[in-house]
Amino acid sequence: MYKTPKIESDAGIARSLADLPGRVLVTTMEIPWALFQEQCEWAPDQTCMVENMDLATLETLDATLPQFDVIVGLGGGSCCDTAKYLAWKRGVRMVLAPTIVSVDAPLTNMVAVREGHAVRYVGDIFPEEVLVDYDLIRRAAPELNRAGAADIASIHTALFDWWLAHEAADEPYDVDVAWLAKRCLDELDRNASEVYNVTPKGIDTIIDLYRREVEFCARINTSRPEEGSEHLVAYNLEHLTQRHFVHGDLVALGIFFMTRLQNNRHDWVVDLMDRLGLRYRVPGVTRQEMERCLVTLKDFVKEKKLFFSCVDTHILDAAYVGEALDALFGNDGS
Repeated sequence: MYKTPKIESDAGIARSLADLPGRVLVTTMEIPWALFQEQCEWAPDQTCMVENMDLATLETLDATLPQFDVIVGLGGGSCCDTAKYLAWKRGVRMVLAPTIVSVDAPLTNMVAVREGHAVRYVGDIFPEEVLVDYDLIRRAAPELNRAGAADIASIHTALFDWWLAHEAADEPYDVDVAWLAKRCLDELDRNASEVYNVTPKGIDTIIDLYRREVEFCARINTSRPEEGSEHLVAYNLEHLTQRHFVHGDLVALGIFFMTRLQNNRHDWVVDLMDRLGLRYRVPGVTRQEMERCLVTLKDFVKEKKLFFSCVDTHILDAAYVGEALDALFGNDGS
């Protein structure tokens, strides 16, 4: 059952972690911990440096770390997810202090773990206490904070796919939740400049829209309102390249290609992504890799038994792929 988190936002709010009672474990990484230590020289009972999100690593941490009264996740998605995993396993108080807003991990109940090269979700623990420290978050690279808006912009493609799945495959569809999702997209549009400039209002906008997304997805027990064909593009590209990318960059890339396939207000959403500063021209992704991703997308979705979308109903032929690649890379492949 969804639990509305207590979210406290302010400059320097993370310093209040030093006042936590009992034995405290912090899951973090070297860079966010160093940044935090610059504003607060606090020594918790133990600091656990997160190495990766492999399930085997998390299971080892749970088996070997001593007991604590409070677990703090301070850092990005992996730091927050590690804290969520340990708090879920041990049933203890958890406080999350994200130092970047590139992913929605500080607001979701699931933990993204890796087994081999695949990501799967485990656990069920909604964060109840989240500290949003403007000073810490704004120390991260602006493009990484902006990337967090992609999982809200994805509502545009996801709602199209969800309705398509309802019409073509008789999948349940909730009109009220779709309306709530659309309002989130409108809110993102209105505050695009704040998000781009990583202002306190822009940070609060992303955090609040994450919270709203998580709440209505939990209500209907599906991520359909915000996860559509754009995520399928992201999953396939990572699968093919076996490389790690910024999640928001890949989702924005997926939005670029899938709105063309859907014939779904492509120019409008590209303008929105430009105003948000989303990098749909993903650093390091070549035209050849993207072509392979699109050509194999139908087979990938079928093989992995992924959800129904425009990938199932629309034609990704040579004409579409060539035209879409030209739109992103230019006719000369640059």
